[in-house]
Amino acid sequence: MNIAIIGAGFSGCLLYNKLIKENHKITIFEKSRGTGGRLSTKYINDKFCDHGTPYFEAKNQIFIDFCNKLVKQKILKKYKTVYIPTNGINKVCSSLIDKKDLKTKVKITTCKYENEKWTLIDNQNNVYKDFDILLITIPAVQILELNINLNEKIKQELSSIKYDSIFTLILHKQKNLPLHKGLKNINLFKKIIDNSKKYNYDNFSSFVLHTNEYFSTKHNEKTKEELEKKVIKKLKKLNIEIDKDFIILPHLWKYAFAKNHLKKDFIFDKKQFLGICGDYFYSKNIEASFLSSTKLAGNI
Repeated sequence: MNIAIIGAGFSGCLLYNKLIKENHKITIFEKSRGTGGRLSTKYINDKFCDHGTPYFEAKNQIFIDFCNKLVKQKILKKYKTVYIPTNGINKVCSSLIDKKDLKTKVKITTCKYENEKWTLIDNQNNVYKDFDILLITIPAVQILELNINLNEKIKQELSSIKYDSIFTLILHKQKNLPLHKGLKNINLFKKIIDNSKKYNYDNFSSFVLHTNEYFSTKHNEKTKEELEKKVIKKLKKLNIEIDKDFIILPHLWKYAFAKNHLKKDFIFDKKQFLGICGDYFYSKNIEASFLSSTKLAGNI
């Protein structure tokens, strides 16, 4: 069968990996520059900086087995129950697919099902035809923004999912620079990751500062540049200044975490051969993405 997957995050790449083994023809459509989604890595010269999920835990045995295979491939390393990337966390996703089947910088806006075939149209009016099955792995709110005919039950289920945002600052410099100690003592930041320590980098400093859900969600209609200025201003009021030698890169994860989840493994509409999976089925983390995608793939 000819299958289209929208979204090249963990769910989309895992779906591809499961289904390509069944000799299907698969195309993945991704609006950004590459795979990863929230398992994304910025490349700063020859260094890696994971500005989304820095590492993760595994509790389900099937997911543990999957992660252990990635350890054998030296994509991950294990510390107690935590899996840490060795060369950028986006390798978890990119290792699962053949890049010839990935279309990047393609934002699908319209999905039409006619004569038992799916036709997709992107925001540049390019048309992609003759798909037997459509699988969507993007956040629920983004599915609802598509021009697509969904049945009312699916619409209601997707509409029930609400999201928190996370605004992130990446600080980096090609030399050793300490982070202001005061940053770790304020509640504006949910998590601060010493990215260079994670990768044992010398003469390269990189920190990832994730602001909390309250601040991020409250201001998620602002641009990432406006949010950066707002954070810097807040810090100055607390007499905290980020070292001027740091290069600052802002990023807004508008749909970072689902606040709630559906009590099912996935959605599959047999009438349209439409499948939906992700981290808002049964739980709200990367393990949920794995289980949802695995079970949807098993249903195809």
